[in-house]
Amino acid sequence: MVPAAVVVVDGVPVTPNGKVDRAALPAPDFAARAGFRAPKEGRESAVAAAFAAQLGVESVGADDNFFALGGNSLTATGVAARLRESISTEVPVEWIFTNSTPESLAHRIEAREADTVENDGAGSAVAVLLPLRANGSRTPLFCIHPAIGLAWCFSGLVQYLDDDRPVYGINSPALTDPNVRFESLDDLAHRYVREIRAVQPHGPYHLLGYSVGGQIAHAMAVQLRRDGDDVRTLSMMDTRVPTDAPFDDAMPTVASLLAEFGGVEAVDEGESTITAEQAARLLRAKGGLFASLTPDHLETLYREYRELVHAARAHRPSTLEGAAVAYFSAATDSLDDHDRGTWAADWTKYNIGEIHEYRIPTRHEQMTSPEGLSVVGPLLNRHVNLADRERAPE
Repeated sequence: MVPAAVVVVDGVPVTPNGKVDRAALPAPDFAARAGFRAPKEGRESAVAAAFAAQLGVESVGADDNFFALGGNSLTATGVAARLRESISTEVPVEWIFTNSTPESLAHRIEAREADTVENDGAGSAVAVLLPLRANGSRTPLFCIHPAIGLAWCFSGLVQYLDDDRPVYGINSPALTDPNVRFESLDDLAHRYVREIRAVQPHGPYHLLGYSVGGQIAHAMAVQLRRDGDDVRTLSMMDTRVPTDAPFDDAMPTVASLLAEFGGVEAVDEGESTITAEQAARLLRAKGGLFASLTPDHLETLYREYRELVHAARAHRPSTLEGAAVAYFSAATDSLDDHDRGTWAADWTKYNIGEIHEYRIPTRHEQMTSPEGLSVVGPLLNRHVNLADRERAPE
C-alpha cells in the first residue's frame, strides 16, 4: 500500500491502556505532495475545508478522495454538518459516497442550488453498484453488503488499499426496487455477478463479504469459477457456514438489525426487544448517517433483513477451487455462539486450498468500525497484493 503521506515523529503516542493515540499524531501536510491541485474559490473550497476539518488535516486538494484520506460513513456525517453551517445548504450524507472529492461534491451542490438536478437524497448511493473509488489501474475489489443490505460500511476501507485499486460496494437491489425478490442466495449471487461484470467483464476478480455478505461472495466466486473466470481472492469477514438449525430458533431482532449498520451501536445492552419506532427514535437521538430513517424505513429494511438471513440459513455452499481465501474473525465473542472459534475451519469443507485466518480484536458488529478496519484493511491489502504478484501472467 502506498501511503498518502509520511510524517516522521520522535515517538508514537499511546493512550493510558497502551493503544496508539491517533488524536495525538501530527496531521500530514497534503498540500506539499506532488499532484496536489488547490480547490477553486466558492463551493469547492468550502467542501475542501469541511473535509480537512473533519479529517484533522491541514489541507485537502480538489481531487482528493474523502475516503482515501481516512473518511468513513460516520465521519461523512460531520462533513454534512459542517457544510450546513458554512454554506447554509443541506447536503445529504449519501452524496459523499458518490461525490467523494471536493470538486465533484461542489459540482453536485451547485447543480442542486441551480435547480438543474433534483435533491434525490440517497440517489445513486443505494444503487446496486456503489463506486467507493472508481479510478485505478489495478484489479478492482468488490465488497458485498452484510444482511442490512447496505455496503456503506466499507467506505472506511479505501484508505488502507493501494490508491490505484478501484473499490466498489454492492448494495441490495431491494433498496431501489422493493418488489425485487430472490428465490435463493445463489439467485442473488447470480444478480451480483452480472453487476460486477458491467464494470469488469472478465477476471481476475477480488471479492470481499462481511457477515452474510461473505456467503454471497463465496457463492459469486463459485459461479465465476464455473464460468471459467479467475477468482484471485475471496475474503470473508466473520461469516458463518450455514447450519441445519431450524430458522425459527433465532429470528433476528430489530436490535440485531441496527448492529448491522456498519458498526453503529444504537442500542444499549439489554435492549434487544425494541420496536421499529423505538429504534427510529434512538437513531435520531444518536444523529449521523441513519438519523433520517423512519419507522417505515426500518420496517422495510427489517423485512429484507429477515428474508436475507432466511436465505443464508437455507443456503448450502458449493465447493470453491482456485481462490486465495482470507478469513477475518472477530476475536471477541459478542454473539451467543459457542462454536464461533471454528467458523474459519468450517469453511475448509467448501474451499480447496488453504484458508488464511486473521483474528481481529473486536466484536462481530464492529468489524467495519474505524477500529476494526484499521486492522482488517492493511491485512486485506497485503492479501490481495500478494495474490496479484503470485498469479500475475508472466
